[in-house]
Amino acid sequence: MKTILLSLSMAAGTLLGCSQHLTPGQLPSLVQNSVHVKFPQAKIIEWERTGAHFEAEFDIAGIDHTVLVDTTGQILMQKQDITSAQLPQAITVALQKDYQAYLIDDLEKVEREGQVYYQVELENQNEDLKKVYAATGALAEIAYWD
Repeated sequence: MKTILLSLSMAAGTLLGCSQHLTPGQLPSLVQNSVHVKFPQAKIIEWERTGAHFEAEFDIAGIDHTVLVDTTGQILMQKQDITSAQLPQAITVALQKDYQAYLIDDLEKVEREGQVYYQVELENQNEDLKKVYAATGALAEIAYWD
């Protein structure tokens, strides 16, 4: 029993160390300002510290957005939820060809280093998949951003 409790407390400590919720007063002003300038319509922003960066989550007109910002205020990546109608046709064709047995669970448009990618969560009865595509319909060589 002690082993189980120790294991659970260690796991909880590890998870808490991965990201830390922050209040606006705990943020560098450069970080806060860069998000407010880029997204002035974002009112309620939830902040987390993820490693050396800051992650902001907010809603604009009912659409979820997430932004990754470094300590100097530079926006490294941003993503937003999209609908299947907003997915490039080339990706729709690739999904129909390669993943007929799956349903689309979640779609996001990601902007990173001047490039646009599309994250797709797929599911069927046996497994869930996470894929990243370029607008051309080719699988991208970047990690899925959870």
